[in-house]
Amino acid sequence: MSASKQKIEKELNKPSKVNNSKINRSEAKTGVSNDMQLFIESSTPLKAKGKLQLTYLNEQFEGSFIATPNLIKLKTIQPFKGMVAAVGLEPESTSPFLQNNGGLSKVGQQQIYFLVFDIFHLYNLFRLKPQALLALYQEALAILKTKGEVVEFGKIDPSSDLGNSLAKWLHTQVKQKFKHSYCSPKGLLYSFQNLLKLYSSYFKVASPSN
Repeated sequence: MSASKQKIEKELNKPSKVNNSKINRSEAKTGVSNDMQLFIESSTPLKAKGKLQLTYLNEQFEGSFIATPNLIKLKTIQPFKGMVAAVGLEPESTSPFLQNNGGLSKVGQQQIYFLVFDIFHLYNLFRLKPQALLALYQEALAILKTKGEVVEFGKIDPSSDLGNSLAKWLHTQVKQKFKHSYCSPKGLLYSFQNLLKLYSSYFKVASPSN
């Protein structure tokens, strides 16, 4: 776990009066406002769906999430659609992400924060270093092609064997080059491809099929 994530976890472990509709935290060092609002739209002991809102660098963020006892997936709605972060319950963990009443457990709330941190890190890379992201993805495709793989720009299924290999490679490279370890390699690949497709002008890509 990175030092930044450890700091967040330390902050989250402080006693607080948290409920499942709103979380108040101090995250001044990351530029996140101290109010993150979670809206649970529907919930059962097996699945909860909702939205979250917060401010980062004076930008209003909104996302949707789905949580089960062993998986949480967060997806951005604005300012940029298509960024995804996900985390699964560790095999040895005995603390599920959902409570029996369908609300987020303390562990689930912590993981939501880690996923938000993933989203903001990718958001910053997207804003400040889009060409570096593009070059990394193109390097990955070039490596696959030298191995005889048939690949199509921006259209590799993260759930396939090829996608799984590519996701792990990207995850390792991003950790080395940008000093951040994402919770989900597949989520990272999914986000890469969505950003390349939806915001090609940022990357100076003429079309997703190039």
